[in-house]
Amino acid sequence: MSTLIHPGAGDLVADPIPPGDPAPPAGPTPPGDRVAGGDPALLEVAEEAMRLVHIDPRVAKGQALRLRAAARRAGDAGAESAAERVLGLAARESNRMRSAALHLRRAVAVADQAGLPVAAARARMTLALVRADQGDIPGAVRLGETAAAYLEGIEAARLRHQLAVVAQRRGLLEEALREYGGALAVFRREGDLLWQAKVLNNRGVLQAYRGRPGPAETDLVRAEELYAKLGQDLAVADARWNRGFAAGRAGQVVAALTHLAAAEDHYVRNNLSAALIMMDRCDVLLSAGLHEEAREVAAAAVRELARRRMAADLAEARLLLAAAALACGETGEARKAARLAGRAFDQQGRPGWAAVARYMLIRTDWASGRHGPDLLRAAVAGAEELRAGGWAVAAADAALIAARCALAAGRTAEATELLRHTGRARGAGSPAAQRVSAWHAEALLRIAGGDRRGAAAALRAGLRALDEHRLTLGATELRVHAAEHGLELVRTALEAAVADGSARALLIWAERGRAAAQQARPAFPPADDGFAAEIAELRAVAAEREQALAEGNDARRHSQRQAQLERSIRERARRARPGVTDGHPGIGVTGGHRATGVTDGHQGTGVTDGHRATGVTDGHRATGVSDGHRVTGAADAPAASRIRETAAAHPGDQPPAPDHRQDGIGVGRGVGEGRGAAGAVGRPANPVLGRRAGTVRARAAGWDVASLASCLGDRALVELITVGEMLYAVVLAGGRLTRHELGPVTAVDAEVRGLRFALHRMSLRPGGAGAGGDRLDTMLLGPLRDRIGDADLVIVPSGRLHGVPWRLLPLCRDRTVSVAPSAAAWLRAVTAEVSGNGTVLVAGPGLPGAADEIGALSGRYGAASALLGAEARVSAVLRAMDGAGRTHIAAHGTFRADNPQFSTLRLDDGPLTVYDLEGLRRPPGLVVLSACDSGMSTVHRGDEIMGFAAALLAMGTRSVIATVAPVRDGAARDVMLRLHEHLRAGRSPATALAEAQRESGDDPAAAAYVCYGAG
Repeated sequence: MSTLIHPGAGDLVADPIPPGDPAPPAGPTPPGDRVAGGDPALLEVAEEAMRLVHIDPRVAKGQALRLRAAARRAGDAGAESAAERVLGLAARESNRMRSAALHLRRAVAVADQAGLPVAAARARMTLALVRADQGDIPGAVRLGETAAAYLEGIEAARLRHQLAVVAQRRGLLEEALREYGGALAVFRREGDLLWQAKVLNNRGVLQAYRGRPGPAETDLVRAEELYAKLGQDLAVADARWNRGFAAGRAGQVVAALTHLAAAEDHYVRNNLSAALIMMDRCDVLLSAGLHEEAREVAAAAVRELARRRMAADLAEARLLLAAAALACGETGEARKAARLAGRAFDQQGRPGWAAVARYMLIRTDWASGRHGPDLLRAAVAGAEELRAGGWAVAAADAALIAARCALAAGRTAEATELLRHTGRARGAGSPAAQRVSAWHAEALLRIAGGDRRGAAAALRAGLRALDEHRLTLGATELRVHAAEHGLELVRTALEAAVADGSARALLIWAERGRAAAQQARPAFPPADDGFAAEIAELRAVAAEREQALAEGNDARRHSQRQAQLERSIRERARRARPGVTDGHPGIGVTGGHRATGVTDGHQGTGVTDGHRATGVTDGHRATGVSDGHRVTGAADAPAASRIRETAAAHPGDQPPAPDHRQDGIGVGRGVGEGRGAAGAVGRPANPVLGRRAGTVRARAAGWDVASLASCLGDRALVELITVGEMLYAVVLAGGRLTRHELGPVTAVDAEVRGLRFALHRMSLRPGGAGAGGDRLDTMLLGPLRDRIGDADLVIVPSGRLHGVPWRLLPLCRDRTVSVAPSAAAWLRAVTAEVSGNGTVLVAGPGLPGAADEIGALSGRYGAASALLGAEARVSAVLRAMDGAGRTHIAAHGTFRADNPQFSTLRLDDGPLTVYDLEGLRRPPGLVVLSACDSGMSTVHRGDEIMGFAAALLAMGTRSVIATVAPVRDGAARDVMLRLHEHLRAGRSPATALAEAQRESGDDPAAAAYVCYGAG
């Protein structure tokens, strides 16, 4: 959680002991204190109301109102004070802090006027907690000190717990930890289970802030067990809430979302405010790379907490907003929010939190490019301040920033000393993002010191840490966004490869950083009834919305419900855990069960919830890494590899002969290379990353350049790679690797936008001028003409190039082209066993020509399963597709750039979404999507893609034929019939599509199709 103490976690009540448990001694009661000596019946009602506060605050409030009325009639000041305390606690549970403070002040006043010092002290303890919530930390401390004079024994231990809560609010984590320990010892000795649970709950949160996920989980699980034993339902929900917070801080995204959802569900069912849970969800979204959504959630939390005047939590929410804005690149907004938070912390007397706000400003300055001596000094001071306050994770990150400032200034010795303090940031207790950052800093330090092999090892270790984190994620969306954590690290490796001119290093590091979400099958959608019910309702609502729009009726109600359902489905899917599925080893671990996988050529597994799995201990150790110390790389590439490498620094340049190299191969001479003597025997190919850079393996088992070259045969691989502002190509053809600089990315992107616009126009207005891909062809393939010759192509795009209609480029017109998210993904697809039986043909409703297209194909395939009209329902189509060899769907398609998982193919009973397809156990070997924009993908940073084609390839489909532009109704029929004629003749999907496009001439409908995957 973002706040230190959840509602209910630190409440200080008198003796709310459930029936059957021994009541702990309350200490000596001064003469005249009528809490112990008042009406026993009223006292019993007061204790029952206290107990109910953590079960149902509304019921507790009702009892307290009745108790207060009875106490006033009886003149029982002790019972009246107790009733006011219950009202204050119930108001606090509902986040109504002004009302809580009002009732608690009355409780103090009633007890003081009646000469009941113990009752007044108890009320002051509870009021102190509310004052802390309101941001009045000095006032909270004064109230606690005043109460201390009248409390002894277990009551004094409760006060000690309260003071620990206040210290925690102030950000003095080590002081709070000591006080919790002292109070817990007393409660255990006295057998007070409720107060043990309270201490463990709060201490678990504190441990999460200190970067101690193991102790945090231990405390919180025990607190949850004790609350459950005592029947404290709301407190159980709070413990789950805190477990979600702690898991999020540890980078365990799936566990965090699961716990938070359970807590939020309880709050919503009981009509309680979930504003503080929103803050923790924001924290988790940030760790998952879902920055824009996190920013929206943080802004909503700020508004809600400001409305409720919860000043302490509001300051922390502003700090979260600063972090989210910074992640979105909005440094101005981040700086403003951090300053507001820091000012509030200073006013509230919270020095530890003020230090965290200053740390956020340090991060903002670093992101803004202010890497000079001022930031270095601020980061060094900030790291010391945070370390002294117990904020270990933030302190390590501040030290990393300081070290990188020192490296930028050439102060290597100072950077080395600073990094000495960050070794723990590379270990298991740190979130994935920080482990990656720590290894990146280590790599930069080794680069500065000339340690080439050490730099490469550190970079690999950082990516292994990211791989381990990714393997704990099931949802495609989460795995895609996880790439955010490794972007800087990969950029460093790519820039080094470019500087050296090593085509091999450039290819392998590009592969290491791109389309990582494609390396494992997406988790199956959640198996709970709620997910299935919401998917079904979404389908019905979407169909009703379309009908309302078609009839000219108001569809706002349907649109609102559709948005609600999509949001809920998305959140449920994020909680899906990875697991082993048929034919897909290495997907991860669910519930601590064992699964195997491959990371950088090493055997290992993913970890969920920190449980152990083969090759990985507690989510951090992998082969070749030992607790952040010495790192060794993967084994050298096979000596039999005969891949040769050359580099062309500029388009059209001849590669310089002296630089012909064989990275990671060993000895030998490349044919036609060198100066007529032996090749560069034993010579490091990369001055930064060294020869081992050429031995980094992709995540797929057995992936290396030699096996890629072998599978390509006569084809040529063209991998397009963005490094900084420039676009490069690595070509693997004829057993030789070459690197080519193609030009600025901005110029290429402009041509892609123009080409797509022209194709769109042609699709809607047939007979117009050609789309004209000549300029883009000149930019991308012109410099590669001599290398690719007339070979068929496997193209791995980058950025906007994922949406190129390659058929329109002149050099692609007379050859077969297949497109893949990465070279590793293509290799997996092309070497996958051909499976599945039969052909499935589907025609969706409302698409002119679809039924005719499917009818014609059905006649040619004979035994094909054809689903038309009312038979083309989502459930029937999915059943038919599961285990099929080939599936062809002709339907209206809609690509959702805002959330590609909700891209649709319209069937008889509503839309079929990507979420639906991810439920297939055995996806077809070939899928043809004869629908508008069905091949489009949203491209996230790191060339992570989401869409129909991307999902099917990740699931194991070998080839997908789909469109990257709208296709005019009825225009696809002829090209699809030609495609299937060639498929039935035994040609590969890519070859069949190329032949069909060639026979279709300049038909824009034909040009819109692209073959993805193996081809």
